[in-house]
Amino acid sequence: MLTITSCQRDPSEETFAVKKDGITVAASEATVQAKKSPAPEVCNPSAYAITLESHTQVNGNWEWIWSIRNTNPGNGSNGTAQDLSNWGMQLGNCVDWTSVVGAAYSSDGANWTVFAPSYQVNPGQGCLTTPVLKFDFGTTGIAKSYYRLTVNQEYGEGSVFGYYKSGSNTSCCTFNFIGIGCGGPVEFEIVE
Repeated sequence: MLTITSCQRDPSEETFAVKKDGITVAASEATVQAKKSPAPEVCNPSAYAITLESHTQVNGNWEWIWSIRNTNPGNGSNGTAQDLSNWGMQLGNCVDWTSVVGAAYSSDGANWTVFAPSYQVNPGQGCLTTPVLKFDFGTTGIAKSYYRLTVNQEYGEGSVFGYYKSGSNTSCCTFNFIGIGCGGPVEFEIVE
């Protein structure tokens, strides 16, 4: 195990161990804080059902398609959720951003709107301070919306971190789902 010591201690730059697939690596306080930050009280992580619809090889690339459906549409009160306005995902740390060749969204899973994806902090969503791939397309009622990411390498499925943002009555919320991962969920452990 790697141990880091220092004469001066700045709490904002503490180093922690992160266990991933049995391997311990260093992570900054900011990284760990982003993962363990509590979601806002009005957060309802089950408000939207996110499904990995397919993960297939197409013309030498790999297409990942997810769907999202509002499980209880409404105005955001009494357990309902407003239509999704946008959402974003983190990619597993094994994913090389240069392998991303395209992204798109669709209201029916057949007719796609292509956009140039980026992987950056989304300051407007307010509940995650780490880079995400943002899909700026939402849901309408109980209908599924579809999201596609195309990469030129094969990656495994794993539990990854995401966020969603919906109308003014429903806050930003973080959740885990099956995405482009590195073989499983990441566990965080503070090493003293």
